[in-house]
Amino acid sequence: MSSPSSLKPPISSASSLEHFYSRAGLVEAEMARIVPRSAKPSEVYGLLWEFLDLGGKRLRPLLALSCASAVGGAEEDALPAAAAIELFHNFTLIHDDIEDDSQMRRGKPCLHITYGTPLALNAGDGLFMMVWRAALEVKPRSRDSVERTLLSAFTAVLEGQARELGWHQRNDWNLTEADYLAMANGKTAALVSAACSVGATLGGGSPAQVRALAAYGTGIGIAFQIQDDVLNLVGDESKYKKEIGGDIREGKRTLMVLHALPRLSKSDADKMRKILGSRAAGPAEIDWCISKLKSSGSIDYASAYSRRLVAESLSSLSKLPKTPAREELEAVARFITERES
Repeated sequence: MSSPSSLKPPISSASSLEHFYSRAGLVEAEMARIVPRSAKPSEVYGLLWEFLDLGGKRLRPLLALSCASAVGGAEEDALPAAAAIELFHNFTLIHDDIEDDSQMRRGKPCLHITYGTPLALNAGDGLFMMVWRAALEVKPRSRDSVERTLLSAFTAVLEGQARELGWHQRNDWNLTEADYLAMANGKTAALVSAACSVGATLGGGSPAQVRALAAYGTGIGIAFQIQDDVLNLVGDESKYKKEIGGDIREGKRTLMVLHALPRLSKSDADKMRKILGSRAAGPAEIDWCISKLKSSGSIDYASAYSRRLVAESLSSLSKLPKTPAREELEAVARFITERES
């Protein structure tokens, strides 16, 4: 068992983020233990590892480890739950790519493009089963609480995704900032919050600490989604590694779009709604939309909103002792609005 974080040597503020991400290998090894690479049939497990090997930030499982440490617990006690959360996140990505008819994921063709929708769907379903294989390995004293938290978060993700898909299906633009936040809270923030809550629970945190870290996760989760939306419009494509303006072609109802539409002239608003969701939209049309989102102040508004959420998240950490793990969580929160990918 590892020592509590309060006994670890201090980590300088500059290296906190580096230390946070340095443990990604622990998560990778745990996922490989739960989902053996050599398992058959390859039409399931081969596809899963082709997808998992694309990498990713592993933000959610690493948050679980840091939160366990931040309340004085052992990180390895949170590993099975952390792996379950990361496997679930990847399960949603496989299905999201199918639902959005995406072509690329992290620079490679999506699974359904390479292998067809039936095999990709089946592989995603298999990954969901592996989630519960991991969750069943949580220590018995905390298993019931952890599984309830995970089930609640997974349900929120489902509902958040359904909200967004419903908007597209109905071509609904009569939406408010509150609608966007409810969607983002479910689709993105719920799983981040659950990772923090589960980590704190498995680390033996008090109810107040668990609540504080869940609130921290909710704040940075929504901020993460808003920042992702911003980067899709004004990011550096070589760093962002996704198509700039892709959200416009997909017709995403981002905070920026919902802020801008009532502030544009009727003709500009009508033109933007026509371009949004048009797969045939060309570079000039996308550039026009981005210019309007800039001139309306909507991109600046979203960035400021994200920074405010991060500040609120940082205040939630005041209930924790000042330890290297807390410094990691503070560094992660600040990085949310500084990241470029």
